[in-house]
Amino acid sequence: MVNVSYQRRMAAQILKCGLYRVWIDPDQVDEVAEAVTRGDVRRLICYRVIQKRQKQGVSRARTRKIAAQKAKGKRKGHGSRHGGKYARAPRKRTWIRLIRPLRDELKTLRADGKLDATTYRIYYRKARGNMFKSRAHLLTQLELAGVISEGDIAEKETAKDRARREREERRAKAQVARARVRKKAAEARAAREAEMKAKEAEMAKKVPEEEVLEEEVPKKETPEEEPSEEESPEEPEKEVD
Repeated sequence: MVNVSYQRRMAAQILKCGLYRVWIDPDQVDEVAEAVTRGDVRRLICYRVIQKRQKQGVSRARTRKIAAQKAKGKRKGHGSRHGGKYARAPRKRTWIRLIRPLRDELKTLRADGKLDATTYRIYYRKARGNMFKSRAHLLTQLELAGVISEGDIAEKETAKDRARREREERRAKAQVARARVRKKAAEARAAREAEMKAKEAEMAKKVPEEEVLEEEVPKKETPEEEPSEEESPEEPEKEVD
């Protein structure tokens, strides 16, 4: 086998990479072996006979697959969990998710007139003391205490219903916005078409006028006057021998 270690070393210096990243075309090894100068090696690099291989990296395919599975809710069992008890769900974040809906519910009931200021403050402090586990638990306790009736609870929409209603409202709003955009686009298109038609009509009027102006007026042909006998040229005299 032809030894091209010298050419490989020169190519590595020119390409500024390691020896193992230099690729030499196996079908043209004899031509590479004849390259003894840097110019010859550069010429082979230009002809793609000698190339620099890409660095070998770490594939992201496995990571993307795991991320897709976790997005579906998989790979989250006890065997896949790391960290302490509150590492995945900090206590402060859990408390925020609990107390905000309770306070919103109390404010809504107070705004509707179903809670007076005193009752509102009592249950506000109970919520702060972690007495209620959820919004439904708060409403149940209010009903048992006789503060609100069962009909008031039936009127309250659940989180799922509220999410559905908000989603439908957003969808309707988006449809109205899209219809408005389409209407504006149609109006602009109609205005452009009307303008183009007006220009075409104007050009059609101008063209016949220009053609009439450019037409050459035919000249009257004047009959050529025949030369009179007096003005007729004299005939040359014949020379007599």
